[in-house]
Amino acid sequence: MNGSTRDRFRALVPAVTPPEVARFMAGQGWELEKRREGVREIWRYPSDESPGYRYRVMLPLAEDYEDYEERFGDTLIALGRIYDLDPWTLLESIEAPGVDLISVQMNKGGGDSTVTFIQAKSVMDGFYGLLENAAIRARNPKSSGGGRRAKQVTRYLSDNVHFSRFISEKSLSLMVVSHLYVDRLKVVSGDREGVPYARQVVRTLMRDLAFVQTMTGNLQEGLPVSSGLGGSTVAAALAKSLAGMTHSLDLRSIDFSFQLAAGYEDVGERDVTLTFQRGDLDLMPDLEQVLSTTRLQWQSAKLEAANSRSLEIAMPEETEELTLNGLVQGVFRNSGDISNVRIGGVMVMLVDLGGINGTVHVRLNEQEYAYAIEAHRRDIAVTVRGRLVRAGNVVELHGNSVLDVDELTRSME
Repeated sequence: MNGSTRDRFRALVPAVTPPEVARFMAGQGWELEKRREGVREIWRYPSDESPGYRYRVMLPLAEDYEDYEERFGDTLIALGRIYDLDPWTLLESIEAPGVDLISVQMNKGGGDSTVTFIQAKSVMDGFYGLLENAAIRARNPKSSGGGRRAKQVTRYLSDNVHFSRFISEKSLSLMVVSHLYVDRLKVVSGDREGVPYARQVVRTLMRDLAFVQTMTGNLQEGLPVSSGLGGSTVAAALAKSLAGMTHSLDLRSIDFSFQLAAGYEDVGERDVTLTFQRGDLDLMPDLEQVLSTTRLQWQSAKLEAANSRSLEIAMPEETEELTLNGLVQGVFRNSGDISNVRIGGVMVMLVDLGGINGTVHVRLNEQEYAYAIEAHRRDIAVTVRGRLVRAGNVVELHGNSVLDVDELTRSME
């Protein structure tokens, strides 16, 4: 590091304070080793390989010391060298609040900006649906949004994202804070991905809203409405959440504004606003209907073809016990099953039946049903044992314990 670079780091001293630097270091995994009140702190970064520390830094606290600025400058120089940051990026990282802000501003038609409790609940429920959908697909882009939520998604929604405020002035505004927790030192060393999961969630939400905005425009102009986003189930859920947020409010428009914290390793705009005008909002129920119809038609065509192949197979009304292996095509519950405590739901498998790929419906208990959901999410083949029985226009598998949970558990490890 040459002299001019050192001088630029020392020039940062008036712009930050020791407590701000301490908060930055604590958020990056540093440990406070010792502290002399009002004089200095010693911080260490733990070693990954053995007991001890990888780095050790002194942070001065006493601003009335003659050499305070020089010592504090040395601390900033050390952090810039450790994180491989230039002075201004380091300053930005220290000052960054470590949160992404999502603001939802609802511009009402009249002079009254207040809402009823039930309207406020609709807004909160609709936005939660948007954020939950984004969190699920940030973890697994191929997810349709169904099935059991992953622990990472649950932790994010429970711990990382906070409701900040609900303001009614000239417009009704909802502020949500998404906390970013990332050890930048590990990012620099390549120990984990550079983009925090929480940032991926917010970016996914931005893309979702931009997609719905485009599809609404297509619907207005009579252009094709694409399911996109890996499936129309996801797109229909987005339209439904937006419709739920706005249907009971007299709105001129609604603005979704994103202010993303600086200093994190991803690219793209950090200040983005997406606006839905009254005409867009009026079309949300229609867009949901169009996308839902597309999904049902796709599912019907695919499953009907597979079921037809199953029924073409020459077999007795009930076979001997068989062992079948295949991927889970879907899981569902029937209203009549819910009252039966031994039935969790139905799994639809794609299997080889005498050289023909067809579907088999398998009734599962609650434990097996939960495993089937996870197998579907991970695209893991499952093994079942039982007797094939024709039941109307489907082929079912009957038996006392049809799903091999032990084998499936080993496959998931």
